[in-house]
Amino acid sequence: MSEQSNDSEYVKVFAGDVDGPEEYVGFFEDDGETGYLYVSDRAKGQIAQYVQVYRGSETLGVEEDDVRVVWSRDRTKCGVMIWGGMRGIIDVVNKREGRALILTRDTPPIGDPEWLYGFDEGPA
Repeated sequence: MSEQSNDSEYVKVFAGDVDGPEEYVGFFEDDGETGYLYVSDRAKGQIAQYVQVYRGSETLGVEEDDVRVVWSRDRTKCGVMIWGGMRGIIDVVNKREGRALILTRDTPPIGDPEWLYGFDEGPA
């Protein structure tokens, strides 16, 4: 959902999770310059962790339909998929972040099996 707030801050791309754990919400934001994946603590009402996924929004041309926020099956990791590849992951249990910083459309996505574990269709 692209939106423009009253104070003229423009959010080009915004995507939220649809199936996360009760205590957290994951969302992605592109402010027109950079793209970030965030995990917010619902009870505290504040950002718990975040990871920058790219800079240079205008050059990359990421569109809302290119972005999907997903959770691992065990709901311990939140990830953002852009152009079909995993680009950023937040591990809320171990308090760490991983990313494949997007420099161009050809930048490879995260390929480390440890980071990707739980996001695939196999057994957890």
